[in-house]
Amino acid sequence: MSSGSEAQAVVDEIIERLGRNVNIMDDRGVIIASGDRARVGAVHDGARRVLETGEPFSVTGERARELRGTRAGVNLPIRLGGGIAGVVGVSGEPAEVGPLAEAVVLMSELLITHRALRAETEWRRRARTQIVEDLASGRLTATEWRQRLRLVGARLVPPYRVHALRPRAAGRPSELGGGSFGAEGAFGAEGAFGDDPETVLAAVDATGTLWVVAEAAAPTRARLTALRDRLPEGGTILDAGEAAGFAALADAVGRGRLALCGTALPDDARLRDLEVHVLLARAGEDVRAALAERVLGPLDEGLRATLGAYFARDRRVAEAARALGVHRNTLVYRLGRVAELTSYDPRRFEDAATLRVALLAAGAG
Repeated sequence: MSSGSEAQAVVDEIIERLGRNVNIMDDRGVIIASGDRARVGAVHDGARRVLETGEPFSVTGERARELRGTRAGVNLPIRLGGGIAGVVGVSGEPAEVGPLAEAVVLMSELLITHRALRAETEWRRRARTQIVEDLASGRLTATEWRQRLRLVGARLVPPYRVHALRPRAAGRPSELGGGSFGAEGAFGAEGAFGDDPETVLAAVDATGTLWVVAEAAAPTRARLTALRDRLPEGGTILDAGEAAGFAALADAVGRGRLALCGTALPDDARLRDLEVHVLLARAGEDVRAALAERVLGPLDEGLRATLGAYFARDRRVAEAARALGVHRNTLVYRLGRVAELTSYDPRRFEDAATLRVALLAAGAG
């Protein structure tokens, strides 16, 4: 049977729709929800009669005076899971409200079941989210991993494949997670994988990133792409690779979380290509800011954008110039200015590596 607050929500919804006072009694015959809040907590003898016999019990106004806590109305059993979970009563003379009572008890059963299922779904969603959070933080052991999977009804067998979808708007932790999925919400995002809950674990974490841990053969990538296509701002799909066992899985999720802390990520990324992002995330914000200032401090936004385009095209001058919409000679001049201002020449490999890392630290890489 629902808690008092859940039962009251059911009563309020029925009253709003039907305009009749309704009471819900628990399996002891105590009123736990009512349109007349003053009656909550009182014993209802009519409900007790229903619980004893399993049959509806009608009470006229005259008869009600003989029963404790009972007024004129029709009382019927609420049947859930093959048993009587409580009683619903519709106030009024039986001749008047009798035809309505069956509809009310059916509505009550449906609303209680719906709310219970919703609560169960929300509990499972939060449990899956906690699994991902504990994986990323290193708080799970292999034994706990298996126990948690059984708890949420999953039976993943290694090797695992790990993907994540980080919407462009994601990044700040929120209490519920999933806000950056907009209309999709966490339920909708995770629901894209809900038809195979035994071999796929999908959860939106506190940063608004959807994580999908699946058996290696599961077709998760196509679903992630379809989901990203529905996001107005788009997002990054991270392929964290294949994990042979739990230790590799925990490492992939942990490093993947750090990699996704970076900015200017491509639409499609592989964790193996983001090792520098992971290192910078581990370094901390103060260290990153200091590095960016030391190396890039003399450069204006235009020269930083030039470096970004240059590195994004593997230091191919002609391609970078086309991307920037400038002449090749103009780009060469700008690269020379970077060398003059910073003493790091982007045309030399070692200096280019330093400049590239500094751009990533500044969030402009």
